[in-house]
Formats: sequence, structure tokens, C-alpha cells
Amino acid sequence: MITLHQLRIFWAVAHSESLTRVAKQLGVTQPSLSQQLAKLESAVGGRLFDRVNNQLVLTDAGRFLLRKAEIILAEMDEAEAGLAEFRMGRRARISLGALSSLARTIVPGAFARALQEFPELELDVHELAPAEALEQLYGRNLQIALLSAMSLAANRISFSRVDVARDPYVLATPKGLDLGCVGEPDWDLTPAQRRLLNRTIAFNFGNLHNQRVEEWYRRVLPRHEVVAQCRTYESALAMVEAGLGVALVPQLCAHLGGRMLYDVDLYAVPELERPIVALVPPQYRHAQPFATFLRALQEAGAALKSPPVGPTPPFLARAGTGAEPAARSLAS
Repeated sequence: MITLHQLRIFWAVAHSESLTRVAKQLGVTQPSLSQQLAKLESAVGGRLFDRVNNQLVLTDAGRFLLRKAEIILAEMDEAEAGLAEFRMGRRARISLGALSSLARTIVPGAFARALQEFPELELDVHELAPAEALEQLYGRNLQIALLSAMSLAANRISFSRVDVARDPYVLATPKGLDLGCVGEPDWDLTPAQRRLLNRTIAFNFGNLHNQRVEEWYRRVLPRHEVVAQCRTYESALAMVEAGLGVALVPQLCAHLGGRMLYDVDLYAVPELERPIVALVPPQYRHAQPFATFLRALQEAGAALKSPPVGPTPPFLARAGTGAEPAARSLAS
């Protein structure tokens, strides 16, 4: 007999890269996980996975069962969410995974709005990288993930997507490196200022957005060198504040409620932004209190206050359009 527990394990394994990662998601040991999969294969009378290059690949029977498992598990989640609305004396609870910058800037405002309709709502916030948040969604440990759409491979996401906000990128520079009127760095900056501008602090998030950022640096600062790599924007901004280089960062990372968190200068970058989305299993999309909280996230995103940001320096604007710098004589 097939159990719901086995279906949940099978569904999580089918959406993950390894048994080790699934065991961590579900809070079970890997031997126990393998045993449950073996029991499930025994119950269905055939193999559900083949091992190809040390990876688990669904068989035809596995793909068939996955489609059915998604329907069954979604129906069960929806039933549990619906029945929870009828229970008296039990507090509604939402488990949310979010990037730290979003947990700090968008989530508090959304929670305050949601509490107006659900005064007893309890929020469990996990600050996670996008890949970790997705794993926890697939493991059914989260109901909502708030992250950047740039970190998603669209063809692999089986969750409903709710657009929350657009977070523009800015170039963060140390105080004293004034780029406001710089049309050509080689002419308008001192050698020391040029060296500082070309010292970049990069991010190693392991997604396609890294390539887009690196292409931007190659076009705008062709002689730049990466002097440090970080895993958080907050660490990068601290390095910029210390005068170690410049960094391209989402605007939300630099402030809280419009109040600057770092003593740096920010300059608008016209062509780059971070689309913020909430991912939620389809069965929760219109169930309460999730629907109210998703709407509150959108309202909080629309109400965000921006920190002071300088206009795009001329050399950045020109690089964005691909225009060549105007010729200048040595006598000028």
C-alpha cells in the first residue's frame, strides 16, 4: 500500500539533486529515506528511478507517479489549509523563506498589514539563499519563498509566482569618490580614484545573474579587477564603506525604511534591476491566510521608501547605450 509519507518523500526526491539533500530537507536519515523509496517501488511493482552518472533519473513509471503525486499532495495540502480555517482556538501560521534584505525591508510591512485581517497570525521567517528556499518549498517545510526572480530557472519551478516589487541596482562607491559629473574616468579622475573605481567586489551566488553582472562590469569598467568575492550584499557594502572598492548591489540592501545603513554613495544604474517574487504552492495561492499575506507582500513592496541615490554618472549612461565617448584633445 502506498502511503502519503512515501509520496511526499518521492515528490521531494524527484525535485532534488541528491538523496542527501532531501534527507536534510525532510529531517530524516538517508538510510530511512532509501528504505521508504524501496518500499514505494515494491508497492508499485517497478523501479521509479534509474541512476545515471550518480544522479537519480525518473523512469516512465516514475514520471507517471510524479504527475499523480502532485495532484494528491496538492489536494491534501489544500484540504488541511481549508480545515484549519474551521478550527477554533488555533492560530494561523505561515512559514516564509526570504533573502535577508527582503526579510528586513518587505516582510515587516507585509506582516503588519496581514495582522489587520488575521490578528492571531503567526509568522515563521527563515533567512535563506534562493536555492535553500526552493529546497525547503519542495520539502514542504515552507509555504512561501520570497526571492529574486533572476535566481530561478523558470522551466523547473512548479509553484505559483506572485510579483512583489522591482528592486533597481545601484553602484555603491566609497565616500569621496564623486562620480556625479564623470564623463570619462581616464580624464576626469585622478590615478588613485581610477584604481579605486576599478576595484570591484563581486558576488558568487552560482546563478545566471552572475553572468549578467559580469558582462555589465566588462562593458562599463573594462579594466576592472575583482578584489573580493562575497556571499551577501551586506558584506560587500561593508567593504565598500571601508574604502576597498565598488560594488553593484540591489538598492534594498543598502537601507532600511529609506534610512541608509552604510556610509557609502549610491548611483543609479539604468538597465539592471532585481524582480522580487513570492513563490507559493498552487493549493495555497487562494487559501487563507496565505492569499491575504501575498497581497500584503505586494502592498508592502509598492510602499517601499528609497534611499538617496545619485543620478546615473555620464560614463555609466553612455555605457548603457553603447555610445562611444566623445574625443577630447590633450590640451583640454
